[in-house]
Amino acid sequence: MPKVSIILTSYNKHEYVGKTIQSILSQTLKDFELFIMDDNSNEKTLNSIEPFLTDERVKFFKSEIQTVDERVAKTRYAVLINQALEFATGDYIAYATDDNVYHKNKLEKMVDYLENHPKVMVVYSASQTNYLNENGEITKSIVRPAKVVQWLAPCVTDHCSIIHRRELLPIITETFGSNWDEDPQFYRLGDARFFWRLNHFWPFYPIPEILDYNSITPKSIHAQIFSSNPNEFAEKLPLQRTCKELRDSLRALKRGQIG
Repeated sequence: MPKVSIILTSYNKHEYVGKTIQSILSQTLKDFELFIMDDNSNEKTLNSIEPFLTDERVKFFKSEIQTVDERVAKTRYAVLINQALEFATGDYIAYATDDNVYHKNKLEKMVDYLENHPKVMVVYSASQTNYLNENGEITKSIVRPAKVVQWLAPCVTDHCSIIHRRELLPIITETFGSNWDEDPQFYRLGDARFFWRLNHFWPFYPIPEILDYNSITPKSIHAQIFSSNPNEFAEKLPLQRTCKELRDSLRALKRGQIG
């Protein structure tokens, strides 16, 4: 069995997805399986993915989702992640998106931390997010630090910046009915919602180095939701839940445990 299972979700980002896959396949830690979970992307995106499918570590899945109504019925990347988790065999689980790039030592450093801290269930790193315009130019960059043992990870820690032990998943499914929440009210905050679930039981332990790089592009869900001219998908989404709600809920949970 591989040491790490990596789950990459993909949809119509041919400009970026090849860089994402290459950054994963070039990791210094080689013992992993990569699930490329594509949500029925356009031909350009599939052509960008195709050259990497000869690597024996890669497992490719493409959905048959067609309509916008189907896409807003559930948080699609959560659906794809849950499907991949059914087949993941690695000791550890990592995540990637189709506009994310791993530092070449990411897996090695994060797995080494977990191997040397057997009681730690979730580890996270610092990350850099670049905001890109339609020409692919960086207009703003921010760094999400990793300095503290984090019991309030939603909206502080990034989707692609964590690795967790696979053994925690049965506890999450038993408690919440699934691993990632597919409710479309959390489309914008799917990772935060998953972190909310994890923080019911475990804190996230920090690695202070920047080990992944993320891009917010005009195609990103975040950009579309807040756009002055949103696309049909963003217009049809239900009202989105908030970071404050998730974090306040965790604070109340901790107060109750202390009390």
